[in-house]
Amino acid sequence: MEYTTLSGGTVVPEVDNLQRDAILESMLENISDYQKQDTSVKVETLKSSVIEKVIDAPKTDNDVRFNQEVQLRGFLKAFESTFEFSSHFKILDEKTQAQIETFKNKSGTWKDEPIWKETKKNGFQLPDANPDASNVLATVARPQKSQSSIKKFISRVFVNVSRPLILLFLKLKLWTAAKRLEIAQAIQYAHGPSIYEYKDEKNSKPMDVYTNLPFENWGKSVQNTPKYTFVPKTILGIQNLVLFAKKKNFRVRCGGYRHSWSKTFSQNREIFISLLPVLQVTMLPDPMSIYPMGHSVERTDLNQIDLVTPPKHVSSDKTWCRVGVAVTNEDFRRWAVDKKKWSLPVDVILVEVTIGGVNGPICHGAGIDHETINDYVRKVEYVDANGNHQCIDDPVHLKAAAGCFGLLGIVTHITFELDQMSYAVLKPRKVQVAEAIPPLDKEQIPLALRTAEYDNINNSTLAKWKKDFAKRAAKDYYSEWFWFTYQKRVWVNTWNKTTDPLGAIDYPDAYETFYQWLQGWIGGVVSANPLFQALPGAWQAQMLATLGMTVLPPTNGEDEAPTFKTLLPDALHFRRGVQNMRVRDMEFQIPIPDLPKSTEPDWSVVQRAWWDVINLVYELANRPPPRGFRQRILRLLGRQPLKDRSRTPMRLTLELRIMGGSSLHMAPQAGNKRTASIEVLTVPDAHHDGEWEDFMQLVSDKWMSYTDSDRMQLNVRPHWAKEWESLKMGTEGGQVGAREYLRTVSYEKAIKEFKAALGEIGKSHGWTLEEIRRQFSNELWDQIVYS
Repeated sequence: MEYTTLSGGTVVPEVDNLQRDAILESMLENISDYQKQDTSVKVETLKSSVIEKVIDAPKTDNDVRFNQEVQLRGFLKAFESTFEFSSHFKILDEKTQAQIETFKNKSGTWKDEPIWKETKKNGFQLPDANPDASNVLATVARPQKSQSSIKKFISRVFVNVSRPLILLFLKLKLWTAAKRLEIAQAIQYAHGPSIYEYKDEKNSKPMDVYTNLPFENWGKSVQNTPKYTFVPKTILGIQNLVLFAKKKNFRVRCGGYRHSWSKTFSQNREIFISLLPVLQVTMLPDPMSIYPMGHSVERTDLNQIDLVTPPKHVSSDKTWCRVGVAVTNEDFRRWAVDKKKWSLPVDVILVEVTIGGVNGPICHGAGIDHETINDYVRKVEYVDANGNHQCIDDPVHLKAAAGCFGLLGIVTHITFELDQMSYAVLKPRKVQVAEAIPPLDKEQIPLALRTAEYDNINNSTLAKWKKDFAKRAAKDYYSEWFWFTYQKRVWVNTWNKTTDPLGAIDYPDAYETFYQWLQGWIGGVVSANPLFQALPGAWQAQMLATLGMTVLPPTNGEDEAPTFKTLLPDALHFRRGVQNMRVRDMEFQIPIPDLPKSTEPDWSVVQRAWWDVINLVYELANRPPPRGFRQRILRLLGRQPLKDRSRTPMRLTLELRIMGGSSLHMAPQAGNKRTASIEVLTVPDAHHDGEWEDFMQLVSDKWMSYTDSDRMQLNVRPHWAKEWESLKMGTEGGQVGAREYLRTVSYEKAIKEFKAALGEIGKSHGWTLEEIRRQFSNELWDQIVYS
């Protein structure tokens, strides 16, 4: 096998052979060279229990058969002695630790162990999440063996340069553990304003508040330090807080699980409202999806779920449901599954997110007949700039209010229209990459991804595959495709629903939920480890693909074709524990136009968008990384040597979902007949290596260049919550900054309609646009909406 030698002396396969088996072979031969990066990693175990298991697995016509549990067990054993593993492991209670140990050390009959029989009967038992943030800042950070090493010190400063200095010192562990805890407590208990949440102020304690508590979003792309961080529980508390903020000239913004990558949150020296306890949304691993009661044990105004009687014009197979913005998707999923009567027709996959967090940036699910989740909103309740609790249910006004980014005020409750409960008939497949979403021409298939059947592929073959793809995209209730970097197979997840409950199962069941949660957690442990971060990007991508593909069905063989039925909410939220592994994410919404002189969709736009990324991934593997200032420093420090001919910015997945349009003014899908929602994901290390931002720009340039059959530019837009702010947008030769492009080109008309609708609402509710701008906007929305 031929390899490309990197400047650090290690090898990866030549680009024409850059695929799973070749990458694993190169890892097997050379990964021991990286042992010095972290001697606590059991490299030999990683080789024998993970890499060799895939290489030696029985293969028939590219169908690989290996046990998913063997893969995960190998990763656990290889990393069990690392700081990243042990520091997270000790957060869990003794019983959960025992469950993990049983899984890790047993094989075959581990589910028969007494502790697992008890789990199946009673569910997982984890300690209640403590709402206090007394050790929020004493977060998990790898200790430095010696601060005399100037390389380690500079590297830490360089990577965290944008963070508040105090948080940097805490991560550096320049103070003792006791001192760090003392500092964290001092910050927590610093005197903040007393905002009461109940009318009986004498017999109630003020709202939880933290002063100068550093904020960081989940994706680590946004950091700031609000003056105050409040955790409200009641509508009255929010009303009192808004009045306080108005009097003291503070702006107020909200956040839930902090899953947005854009700067939509609060700012320095302003007020941030955390819809959930601070420790809950910053703790990893997050036990919510395996904890029997979720996190929302204490019932408050903001986490209630109540059915309400809809107007008479609503059909009998639908109802309305009033949901507090602090309700998590996991809370709502459990409520729907328990009642077995009603469900949202569409949702995001993630369960570790609040309803408010899904609604704020206008999120979506999948399925060509489905609009965004916000399009199913029938009423919005909010606290306005005058501290009044208001309600909006006018369909015209909801086009703005149902997707307003927090600019209207502090939203407290959202009323959704639900469908009668139904069941999903799942038929997941792992399909050859060219068959899943066929290229326009077979020559587009990279050499590394061509199978033995390549020579037999002709126009008839491509037409057959396209017909199958088009049928799934146009006819199936839910349609989604995943490609993990350098893999020859694509995970296809398209399905339809039924009202027949016969044969329905719990999916994922208790064991599978635990397995998914554990896979997400060990993925986070691995990606945060120094040895992993020192590996070539291609190796990183393969390790993560191995983890990811093993947990997705079919799990006993890639050519298996399982079919199973489950409740619709469980099918929508088929992955648990996603919160446990941080990622970087860019997502665009691409309109799917009609074919010339037809009303049928032109699927070639989707094929181009998909294969442009795959080919870009392989094209970049032939180029060195950008040699900017950051890369020179990292090379000087020996953190990751610059590669002579290798670059892997996308180290996780390319994902595609087909959906409809939207009636909301500011939805990226607004005006579309149908939409390709397509995204690229990677690990934070790709950003640290300086590869991610350039890749995003290259992908953006390709996706924004598409036209319809009349050569009219498609109005391609980014997902508001994902990464887009650093991009230049527009046609070649006329690109401007993303904010300017969205304000003056892509959303020029929509912004006027949005502001006009807000103005109409304000006239009836007693406030002006300038008042809500001053009270609820931030620097991002000032520039896009109000400038």
